[in-house]
Amino acid sequence: MNKICLAVLLFFCAAIAQAQTVGTVSATATRMSADTIKKYFLLKPGDEFTPALYEKAQDGLHNLRVFKKLDFSATPAPDNKVDIHIDAQDGWYIFPLAFITGGSKSAAALSLSGGNLFKRGESVFAFAGGSRDGAAASLGINAGKDALSASFSKLNFDQRFYRGHWSNTFGVFSTTDDEEEYQDELLGQTHTKKEAFSVTYSHRFSRTLRAFIRPEYVRYTYSHGGFDSGNHNQITAGLRWADDIRHGANMGALAGYGLTDKEKSLRDLPRARNGYALGMDYTAGGSWTGADYDLSKLALEAAWVLELKNRHMFVVQAKAQDAFKASFSDEPLSSELLSGLGRYDRQIRGTRGAGAGATFIYYLLRNQTGLLSVAPFYEIAYVRTGGEYRPHSGAGASLVYRLWRFPLPVGLNYTRGLEDGSNQVGFAVGGAF
Repeated sequence: MNKICLAVLLFFCAAIAQAQTVGTVSATATRMSADTIKKYFLLKPGDEFTPALYEKAQDGLHNLRVFKKLDFSATPAPDNKVDIHIDAQDGWYIFPLAFITGGSKSAAALSLSGGNLFKRGESVFAFAGGSRDGAAASLGINAGKDALSASFSKLNFDQRFYRGHWSNTFGVFSTTDDEEEYQDELLGQTHTKKEAFSVTYSHRFSRTLRAFIRPEYVRYTYSHGGFDSGNHNQITAGLRWADDIRHGANMGALAGYGLTDKEKSLRDLPRARNGYALGMDYTAGGSWTGADYDLSKLALEAAWVLELKNRHMFVVQAKAQDAFKASFSDEPLSSELLSGLGRYDRQIRGTRGAGAGATFIYYLLRNQTGLLSVAPFYEIAYVRTGGEYRPHSGAGASLVYRLWRFPLPVGLNYTRGLEDGSNQVGFAVGGAF
């Protein structure tokens, strides 16, 4: 027994002796200072050094999307340390993007995105748009560990109610219109006005953990009595954990920036890998926030991603909300509990609910020009209303193409609403993964 214990002890001592740590971290760049580069590089002197952690730390710089070149070198140093040097060529960009849709609910918008304007690796954005249902605008800045944004929206629309506890979806950029399609099921409607202004501040505590707080002014006005017209001012705070979840838009690509990890993205992985995202929000309001109604609502969300060796991805998402105390306007909606994979013109409102969705992203084409993918999906949500849980579900597929030198994936989405047999075909712009 003593010999076994001694062997185990010697094994752990050898393992500790062989563990490598980060020595010095140095950097050179075109515009940024070395200190700024090292701030975004997630390995610091004294940290444990492994190939996996080294690659994740490199991703922290790739994801800034402001570099034309990024070279990393790791050199053995005395005392079992590894010295790291980063050679970067950074630039700046401002990129405008406009869109317009036609049909029964036309909408238009213009956004401006910029990167590294102040030589700090930051990204900034401004956005404004509108439709016949209202207008929205926002602006913000993301600077390393901290992000700050402000948003304003003003809606002016008819809220319609149908048999089976259904109501129409609404929003500045809601492109569906149910007014004629479900006329025989209509129970009533009320003209609704909503004004909202919010400020969101978030801080990243580590590579995987971020927290945010959002105070918000909200006011509803209904044309009919019996609804909760008045102020609904509220404060939301939350936490986000995420690891190995792909980052999205590459706004600097047209200027030649942000493609430093393209070659790596085109290579097959040595092995399949998992990624995850977890989130928790709590929203509260009452007389202490200047609201006319009390509000207490908890929201949870999770996502799991399996990325195969050939980069195809299987994604599962889940969400839940419980309004412990909420008036009509603040109740959870089934559209908030679905995964955002489908397009619907109706939804269900209730006191609590949960939803889940799954999709498989299969790359039909993956080359130096871009990525072409098809993604079949299924999603379902249950919302408690009228004394029971009622389903809202859909299935369909998206066909999306992403040019490396264009910031947003674009394509088509088809959704079949499984409760009412509706069919929706529309454009898909952007994506979560």
